[in-house]
Amino acid sequence: MTSGPLVTILINNYNYGRFLTDAIDSALNQTYRNLEVIVVDDGSTDDSPEIVASYGNRIISVLKENGGQASAFNAGFAASRGEIICLLDSDDSFDACKVERVVPHCRPGSMLYHPLRLEPGPGVFAPHVVPRNFYRFARQFRFVPYIGSPTSGLVIHRELALRLMPLPTQHVRSSADDFIVRGAGLIGEVIGIPDVLGNYRVHGENAWYGTQAPKSREFIGQLETYLNQKLVEAGKAPVIDFYRSLYAEVFVTQNPAALARLAFSVLSHHFSFFTLKFTLRTLAQAGRRAMTSV
Repeated sequence: MTSGPLVTILINNYNYGRFLTDAIDSALNQTYRNLEVIVVDDGSTDDSPEIVASYGNRIISVLKENGGQASAFNAGFAASRGEIICLLDSDDSFDACKVERVVPHCRPGSMLYHPLRLEPGPGVFAPHVVPRNFYRFARQFRFVPYIGSPTSGLVIHRELALRLMPLPTQHVRSSADDFIVRGAGLIGEVIGIPDVLGNYRVHGENAWYGTQAPKSREFIGQLETYLNQKLVEAGKAPVIDFYRSLYAEVFVTQNPAALARLAFSVLSHHFSFFTLKFTLRTLAQAGRRAMTSV
């Protein structure tokens, strides 16, 4: 397909030279032809710069000092011209029909996502959801869920990207997609489609897959500030208050008093089946903590 809007495929890379060729080739071999491929190398110390250089003018290369994933997204977006932007981690790859399949679903103000197949493995990431804006949810629950796929399944219309970018870079070495997905849910439209259109490579050194540790307080603080800022810019109330939300259970100090305060704070802010269930579960946890401390 040669007609249609210009699409940017934005690949971010740091020391994944062993996978980078597969990612770039999958971007260049799309059936949709009106596209540009941008590769941002975030100060790699392996052979990534040489691999990027080997593609010559077939790609747009951005070589920068190491600053983390958010800074790579910012640099790539600044270099882009596409009306639609497809994000791709350099250890993943796209199916050849990916861009052709997502373009008809993209509209101004939207972020689209699709499932990814695990490689190796039989599983896929991300269920299909109906289009939705999550601001009402955030008003009730003080936070917004991550409704989307990992980075390589995300597609952003430029109109929305202009409102989301640039992303904060301090304390955001990885998981920059948290800012994009949650921001899109608050001030844009989230569209999920069921098509599996790419591969998520599992290799033992993934920055996100298989990790159990919660995000740092610094990361959460940046995310909360960013989301509230975007809400204000969109003429909405800054309702994000992560540490008083039902998402904060594993982040608060795990003592009976702190857990009880969180439970009652969530319930008093918005009474619903979900907050009542959360409150009862958290109070039960506080009770167990109290019993074990005796």
